[in-house]
Order: sequence, then structure tokens, then C-alpha cells
Amino acid sequence: MRTEQKIKLLHTAAELFKKHGVKALSMDDVARAMGMSKKTIYALVYDKADLVKQSLELYLEAERVQMESILGSSENSIDELIKLADYFSNQVLDFTSSALVDIHKHYPDAWDIYSDHRYNFMLKSILRNIENGVKQGVYRANLNSEIISKIYIAGVDILGNQRLFPAKEYVFLHIYKEYINYHLRGIVSEKGLRLLEQHNIFKN
Repeated sequence: MRTEQKIKLLHTAAELFKKHGVKALSMDDVARAMGMSKKTIYALVYDKADLVKQSLELYLEAERVQMESILGSSENSIDELIKLADYFSNQVLDFTSSALVDIHKHYPDAWDIYSDHRYNFMLKSILRNIENGVKQGVYRANLNSEIISKIYIAGVDILGNQRLFPAKEYVFLHIYKEYINYHLRGIVSEKGLRLLEQHNIFKN
């Protein structure tokens, strides 16, 4: 059960993890930020792993709400994907590069939740975007929607590969925008290309 106090704790922890990473942040740090004792925190969560897991769950729930809002309010699939890209670009700016790496390495239960979000909700959302875009005539009619949606998700994963794109050399936001542009230009129809070129998200 999420009480008001627990929700505040999870929100605070999520913001701290985004800003500072997970491994470097102690429960003492969280307690100081909350202005409460560790004893009180441990009455709300079992341990740090549980805090990471529950704060990530709450964060992803909010993300799904935002995505559903975008998916339900866009003019067409190109507009929808660009709005999603813009939303995620702003989210990325809030994340330290080590946050997800820390979760991947040290918190398997939390990572399973994140992976399920990506390979279930996210994959289905991109698949729906592609199928709708084909029906709207803004994406090419001969696309295999299932394959393209999986290629898209796999491609996003590659963007975080530190051997290919080390954080010291690349700004993730720039890589991501290039990837979205690459993806869209590979699947749009002539009609879709005209709509795509009306957007200015890729011009800066």
C-alpha cells in the first residue's frame, strides 16, 4: 500500500537516483533529503534494493501515463513519434549516465521491471505507432511492423553502449535525435516525408 508518506519517499528517491546515480547514493543520503530517520524509511521499504525497485515502478507508471497521453492526442504517427522523442529527450536530460548502469549491474529485480517496461509496453506502443502510420499512409505500406518495432527497441538499447558511444565523447541527446531521424526517414512514405520535414526537432 502506498501512503502519502511512502509516495513522497519514492518520488524523492527517484529524483536523487536520476541526479546522482544509484550506487553512490546511501540510505543516509535519502534520509537527509527526506528529513526523516532511516528507521522511518525502513518502516516503508525493506532495504535499498526495495527502495530502488519501488521508486522505479512509480517512475515508470508516471511515464506510461505521459506516453498514453501523447499516443492519444497526436495528429498522426509521425507527430506522435516525434512528441515521444521530445518527451524522452527531456527525460534523458535529468538522468546521470550511471543511473541505469547501476540498476543493471546491482539491482536485478529493478532491472527486470525496467526491461519488462521496455519490451512489453514500449514495444507494443511502437508497434501500434507503425501499424497506425501504415494505415494513415505516412509510413510505407510494405513494412513488416513487428520486425521494425523490434529493430527500433534494439536500436535504442545500442545507443547506451559505452563502447560505441562513450559518454565522454557523445551527448546522448544528440545520438538519440539522430537515431529518431534515421528511423523515421527509413520508414516514411512520400506523404510522410513531407510531414516529417515540417518538424524542426532535428534542426538544432
